[in-house]
Amino acid sequence: MSDPIRSTLTSALAMLLLVSPSGAAPRQADVSGHWVIVTASAQGGGGRGSPAASDAHGDHRIPANTFSGAPFNCGRECRILHKGQMLTVDNAYLAESTTPAPAVTLRLDGHQTSVVDSFNPHREIPATALWHGQQLRITSSTDKYTTTQVISVEATQLVVVTSSNSDPQRRVVLRYKKK
Repeated sequence: MSDPIRSTLTSALAMLLLVSPSGAAPRQADVSGHWVIVTASAQGGGGRGSPAASDAHGDHRIPANTFSGAPFNCGRECRILHKGQMLTVDNAYLAESTTPAPAVTLRLDGHQTSVVDSFNPHREIPATALWHGQQLRITSSTDKYTTTQVISVEATQLVVVTSSNSDPQRRVVLRYKKK
């Protein structure tokens, strides 16, 4: 490669780096707001449902909207406050409860946090949460199971995908819209 071409390419690369510096943290999805469930569905594994109950994503609708042993539970509706490296879920109405569950706060920096189990307030769940681009990944482990939750915003919906090593092929997908 000749020196004038190399010099031009080097200058162009330098300009790109000034406009879009490498190593810049990707912008995180905005998950703050008051969210209300739109659909709850399951894919794969031991999921039950008939093709007539499938939604536009090919998932089988299910009645569940809350998961025992999972640190992130929005239930039928909840409010999420994301500030810096902290995410708080409060006013969550889980399953058929008429009173909101206690607030849950997660650290989003990859350090482990203990949160109260939504179904058993006498039990704490160790959870680790970290952003991977536009997705928040939360992992929790109990004596027997490891649960992974991936939270993202698709178009205008909050999407929560939960999977567990108890049935690795099954994924539960909850979709929420802002109230």
